[in-house]
Amino acid sequence: MDNNTINTLFLELEKIGTPIKLQSHKTLIEFNEIAQKLFLVKKGGAVLYHVHPTTGEERAINFFIPNYHPIATVAQSFTYNTPSKYRLATFTNTELIELTKETITEFRASSELAEVFQNYGIMSLLDKNELRAMLISLTSEEMLKYLHQNLPQVVQQVPSKYIANFLGITPQWLSKLKHKL
Repeated sequence: MDNNTINTLFLELEKIGTPIKLQSHKTLIEFNEIAQKLFLVKKGGAVLYHVHPTTGEERAINFFIPNYHPIATVAQSFTYNTPSKYRLATFTNTELIELTKETITEFRASSELAEVFQNYGIMSLLDKNELRAMLISLTSEEMLKYLHQNLPQVVQQVPSKYIANFLGITPQWLSKLKHKL
């Protein structure tokens, strides 16, 4: 899928969505909430946390920034109308285009870009699955190297404390690893 097609899709989504500005640490989708919205990240970013079912401890599992997975939601909850096992929140002051489930349903039924939207969603989910597989199998140092080499925009735009949480290490340990690289 080429960048022009993706940019055309994003421009179309901007036309049908509602622009919103949020401060840092604002929750977009709560744990146990049924996701009824998705968000196109224009500036800033969001983090998706998995919430441990018994302890409530949160672990960052994905990031959404303008140039990496800019369409943010809890996909399973949004698609199947089930309570979210995750929490989606901004990690900095963020500008978004908010799209309701109803708006997306209408878009998918009537737009020539519906197939592009679907394919982009599938591509994003496949990318996320690959990233999570690596997160499970690589050491924190190996994963940090991977992020630096393959996703420098994440390392540059996401604050270190969220990357440390994603890697399952403390911010202090992340700092040591960064100096090692």
